[in-house]
Order: sequence, then structure tokens, then C-alpha cells
Amino acid sequence: MASIVQRFVLVFAVLFGLALNAHAERRVALVIGNSAYQHVAQLKNPKNDAADLDGRLKSLGFEMFGGTDLDMLAMRQTLIEFGRAAETADVAVFFYAGHGLQIGGINYIVPVDAKLEFESEKDFWLVSLNAVMQQMERGSRTNIVFLDACRDNPFAKQLGGDSRSAVPLKGLASVQTGSGTFIAYATAPDDVASDGAGRNSPFTSALLSHIAVPGQSIDDMMTKVRRDVIDTTGGKQRPWTSSSLVDSFAFAPAAETAAGTGAGTPGGGSGISEKDAFEVAESVGSCGAYEAYVRRFPDSFFADIAREKMKAACAAPATEQVASAAFVTTTRSLAKEGVCEEGPFGVTFCASSVLDPIKTNRYDPSMLFDGNRDTAWVEARPDDGVGETVTLHFNRERLLAGFEIINGYDKDQRTWSNNSRVAALEAATSDGTTLAVSLQDVRGSSKVEFNAPVRTSWLQLRIDGVFRGEKFRDTAISELYPIFAD
Repeated sequence: MASIVQRFVLVFAVLFGLALNAHAERRVALVIGNSAYQHVAQLKNPKNDAADLDGRLKSLGFEMFGGTDLDMLAMRQTLIEFGRAAETADVAVFFYAGHGLQIGGINYIVPVDAKLEFESEKDFWLVSLNAVMQQMERGSRTNIVFLDACRDNPFAKQLGGDSRSAVPLKGLASVQTGSGTFIAYATAPDDVASDGAGRNSPFTSALLSHIAVPGQSIDDMMTKVRRDVIDTTGGKQRPWTSSSLVDSFAFAPAAETAAGTGAGTPGGGSGISEKDAFEVAESVGSCGAYEAYVRRFPDSFFADIAREKMKAACAAPATEQVASAAFVTTTRSLAKEGVCEEGPFGVTFCASSVLDPIKTNRYDPSMLFDGNRDTAWVEARPDDGVGETVTLHFNRERLLAGFEIINGYDKDQRTWSNNSRVAALEAATSDGTTLAVSLQDVRGSSKVEFNAPVRTSWLQLRIDGVFRGEKFRDTAISELYPIFAD
């Protein structure tokens, strides 16, 4: 009995210590390095730059997102995941290495499968920096961006031959930062940066050298980075920054030097060793216990074992997997009643109707999960869309706490005002729960939560009332995300 009590106390101490650390400051980072381009010149170093910085930020307490050689779908999915994490974070960092370009003063990063031939198709092939910034600014107070993407425009020849396109400029455009944002470019606006002859680019190499200095402010760090890059490139490349930070920030605060951490506890100061913590996680055996261990001790001897055990613990039971296989057939048949598209996190988005494309603009369900407010699902009824539905089918029963919605066509104020928005809707789930929801007629994200989480295999939203658009009667929703509690 005493042993059980001791183990319970140890579990509580570990989880409580993790909660305290998370409460002190939650740090999230999205790191992307694209090298293996399919239709334009490949780059040697971005994948190395991203891998090396990913490891360095992990050691500094960041929860990591992203990867290397991401295509458009993978980039959108990881951007959604990162945006959700940033919503409850104190600090959000975005690092990108790869091809980047500016069109009309807007900066874009380039997925590895991009095949841009006309400027009018840019939103189908590229990801705008604005879309990334929208995700970062969902909640975090301090937002930091590193862009090692000022190489030659890979589509200069194609866009130069498009009579509808402005002459494509070199490098990236200067960006006005919002409050609490710091942006660092590998070189000055409208200039070109080097990929580098070694493992890393000159900019990332310098960043790796200085980012972990204890107590060093980000401004002092960038001064050293700038000096190193200028020296390495003989003055040809000069990193440039834009800042509107309202708080001081250091990647490695002075209070977190090696002398301040307990032996054998690289994750911080609760005093429990990585071995003891692993044994606690094993005794609990849950998905959350292994996940907590990996977050706390990402580089420990037991981390890989914990990750494997976490996969098994987090996987759906066999009975749910069988149900999932049956579900695939069910969702395919739904296409007869509307339009269905597979989204992230095992969710299929279905809409009862979809407005036909207008020129290059599409309005299908994929617009609901692309992480881009410049796009929207739009219904196709001849009147104002009352009675139309959007249904989210999950690949198994999930514990649903609610959903997040960006109402209307939120591209800009004029587009939002011209089109109708949802004023009232009914949310229904497979367990019979229904919820009447009234939305305010304001731009931006709204969160709707059930009184208690609901176990369900789907969520359906039916439009019961609209705010009439000034010009069009079409009702639009820009983004829609389920909020899971499991």
C-alpha cells in the first residue's frame, strides 16, 4: 500500500511539475526546410538548416512543429496544427529555409510541389507569409520570424512571361510588423541571400552559433548574427530585422543556465531523473503520460522508447479501427448528397452544396481547413443559405469539446461585408446532442463550446439564420475546426 501511495505521489509530482513549467512560459516553433523541389531548382542546405535549428530549439524548451520537403498539403496541415498550439502559447517562432519570393509586395514561401506559371494561380501553389502570421498571432504575445528564403525567384522566367504579372522582384519585400512581432531576414529587402557552401547557409550557421547564449536579448543576438554573415559573405549579404516587440526576449534566459538545472533533468527543475520519470510514465501507461514524458525529456535515453509506446497508447482500439474502415465507405457515399473532402486530423468535411467556381476562385469544403482567410466555403442555394449544412465526419468516435469558426468571407472588410454571414446555426452530434448557437456579426475567430465534451463520430452545423450581405446573398464560412478533448 505504501508503494502505491509513493507511486501516486511521484506521478502527481511529475505532472504538477510539468504543469508549472508550462504555465511559466509555453514556447512553440514551426520549422520548415524545403530542398527537394520537383519543378524548380533544388537547394542543398534548407533541409540541414531546418533539422539543425529544430534540434537547437527543442533544447531551449520549444514544442516543435514542421518538417523538411513539405508539399502544399503537408504545409497547410502543419500550419493549422501550429496555429492551434500558438493560440495557448506565450512565444511562437517560425523559421523557414527554402525558395521564397515576393509578388505585388506580398511575400510567399514555396512548397516543394509548387508549379507556378501565372500570377493569378499563386494562391494555389504558394503559402503567403500573411497566412503564417495569422496563425502565429492567434494567441501568442511574442512572435518571432526567421526567413532564410531570399534566394533567386525560382519562377522569375514564368512570371516574367505573364503579361498580367508585375515584374517579379528579387528577394523578399519589407513587412510592417504587428505589435509583439520580430522578423529577421537573411538579407536586406529586395536582395538575394546565399545557400552556402557548407552544411548550413551563412545566416542559419550564424543563428545556430548565437541563439543559445544565456541571457542574451534577441536584438543583441541578431547584431552578432549580422556581423558574422557580413564577414562570411564579404559584405554581399546583410541580414535585416523589423521589430515591434513589447517585451524583452531571450531564447536562453540567464536563469536557465546549466548551473540552475538539476543533474539528469534536461527538461527543467523538478528534480526527478529521466529514468524515474520514464518508469512513472510506464506505470500510468496512458497516451498523455508518454506524451508528457517526451515533451519533458525529448533527447533522453528513453525518449525513443517512450515515443513507440506513445504511438500504441494513443492509437484507436481495434474495434474503433474496424469502425473506421466502414466509415470510409460511408463518407464516399455522402458525395451523392453533397461535396466531401478529406481534411487534417482524420476529419472529412462535407457540404450540402457548393457555389460554382468563379474564374480561379473555388468555394469547396477544403477552403474550411486550408488555414487561409482569403478563401471560404460558399453555399449554392439561390436564396440566403438557410438550411444548408456542413458536416465534419471523424474517422472514429472522438470526445468533442466544441468548434472554432471564422464566419463570413474574411479576406478583407469589403469582401466580408459584401457576402452573407451565419447569424444562427444548430450544432448536432451523433449522440443526439443539439446546440442552438448565435454568432456575433464580427470578423475573426469565434469559439463555441458544449456544456460538457460529447462523444461523437460527427458534427453537423445547419444554418438557421444569416446576416445579409451588402452585395451578394451567398453565405460563406472561411475556416472551421473541431476542438477535441481526447
